Parts: sequence; C-alpha cells; structure tokens
Amino acid sequence: MASLVMTGIGLLSVPASADEIRLKNGDVITGKVVKKINDKVVFNTPYAGDIQVTWTEIETIKTDEPQRVTLTDRTNLKTPLESYDTGKATIKLVDLDEDDGKEKQYEEKEIALSDLLYINPTPELSGVGVNWTGRVNLGGSVTQGNTDTTTLRLDAESIARTLNHRLTVAAVVNRATNNDVNTQFNNRSSIKLDRFISEKWYIYANNTLENDKFRDIRLRTTTGIGSGYQVYEQPDINLFVEGGFNYVTVNYYAAENESYPGARWAVKYDHRIFGGSTQFFHEHEALLGLDNLDNTLVFTKTGLRFPIINNFNASVQYNLDWARTPAEGRKSADSALIFSLGYVWQ
Repeated sequence: MASLVMTGIGLLSVPASADEIRLKNGDVITGKVVKKINDKVVFNTPYAGDIQVTWTEIETIKTDEPQRVTLTDRTNLKTPLESYDTGKATIKLVDLDEDDGKEKQYEEKEIALSDLLYINPTPELSGVGVNWTGRVNLGGSVTQGNTDTTTLRLDAESIARTLNHRLTVAAVVNRATNNDVNTQFNNRSSIKLDRFISEKWYIYANNTLENDKFRDIRLRTTTGIGSGYQVYEQPDINLFVEGGFNYVTVNYYAAENESYPGARWAVKYDHRIFGGSTQFFHEHEALLGLDNLDNTLVFTKTGLRFPIINNFNASVQYNLDWARTPAEGRKSADSALIFSLGYVWQ
C-alpha cells in the first residue's frame, strides 16, 4: 500500500508537459532531457534530480520542445524528438517565426538513435561557436609590527575551444617583500595553440616567457611544436599527454647567456571528486636538454579546488620548479605551498 502511495505521489509530481525515454528493459522515465554527450544522456527528473542513462539502453525517446541536436554526419539542427519505432527517432526540421514566435515545421525524417551524436552540446562539440572557460586565483598576506611582510600571488588561465582548435593562455605573478626588501619576484606566461587532427590527436605550437630575479633569470623563452593525445575531455574529467621539441633561450642577470634545443613532455589532469564538488588537479612539464642533460627543467603543480558559492572557490596547491643545473649560487628546487581564492567561468 505504501509503495502505491509513493508511486502516486511520484506521478502527481511529474509536470503535464514532460520528455520521456523508454528503456530496453521496459522502464519509462519522465522529466526533461538535459544533454547527451558521448554514450550518456543526462535526464532531469522531479523525484531524483539529474540522472545519467546509457544511450545504447534507450529504446525510444520523446521531447516536448525542440532540442539542439548534432548528428554523426556533423549536421546541426533544432528539433523535437519523437520515436515511433524501436531504436529510431523522427526529427522535425523547424525554425522560429520572428513575427509571432511560433515554430514552423518543414519536413520530417526518421533516423537511427545511433545517428544522434549530441543533444544540447556545448559550442565546441557542435562545431558552432567558441566555448570560453577560465579561472583567476588570488592569494597573499600582509603582516605589520616587528616584521613587515607582504606576499602576493596572482595566476590566471583562459581556454578558448572550438571543434578543431584550442587556445590556452596562462600567466603567474609572484611578489614578496620583507621590511621593504624584495624576497620574491617572478613571472611566467604561456600561450599554446592546439589543432585537432582527429577526435583525440592534435598538434600544437607553444611559447613560454619566464622571469625570476632570485634565480638570476632575466628572461627565459621556450618555443616549440609537438603533438598530444586527449585521453578525456569532459566536464568531470580532463586528461591529455603531449610531447615535442622546444628551443630554449636564457638571458641571465649575471651568468652567461645560453640557448639550446630540448625535448618536451607534459601532462595535464583534473578530476571532480566527492560527488563533483571538489576538483583535484595535477600538471607537470619537463624540458630535457638535447645537447646537455644538465639543461633539464621540471615544473609541477598539484592541488585541490573547493567550491564556496556560485563561481567562487578556494584552492590549495603544491608547486615545484626544478633545474638540474641552476645559475651559480642558486638552488636547484623552488617549492611553494599556496592557498588562494579564485573565480571560475565556463
């Protein structure tokens, strides 16, 4: 009896206008289609929130309103979906009448459900437009009294993604003083353009500029090309590995300037954990001197980002920069444990 009452309550909570998917096992789910990415469709239900359903387990699908759809042949259209036969869907080519706001129907076409590549995709997946994401983090401290110290750290990254290209621009600034004497003064900026030659493989060109007064680096320029493989590129997990060749030029404050060819290896990984509320991230980049192994550089960054409210978050990370042969009188490794507040847009 209790189960019947709960079922009745669930049915009453379903809005009069609802999308519907019927699974191959006979189950019927009503609610609203949110999106379909890869082999999963996200479906919003009034009784369980967002749920994910494996696309190949769906027998029929129906939407009350037009959806933005990308087909496997890369056709993009806006259409409601209706299934009359198992494993198939009827699409309606529609447009929006600017005069009265009513939809005009032009023709219907039946396709296999397997031909539906995306439903409500982001711009870069559909190939129409640019998806722009980014973050800005700020950390620092000020102490006054027996010791007057000031520290400031600012880092930012912005990514513009289209179907075939990805542009990544990043910058880091660190400043610190102790009794009006500089104790930290460095900057690093980078730009990288990826050109996807398949769904996973891409080629890239990169350039990095770095200045670090306390490591005797007036300007280190790293320019190169290479290729990479995008293992994952999803809202909850991203991973790529890449490698190539770079040419490094270093102008020192005191030491003799140098330049040399190098091999580059890089990994960038992030993953939503604890139900998607916290993000773990890890990045590392290694430059191996081809003329001399002493010209080896390693940069790593590992940490966690915690949501605060809306697009604001807090982060804790550990950075390590290592040079096999630093300038005379300098140490090989610089490490930092960093706490900061940030803003993310996507």
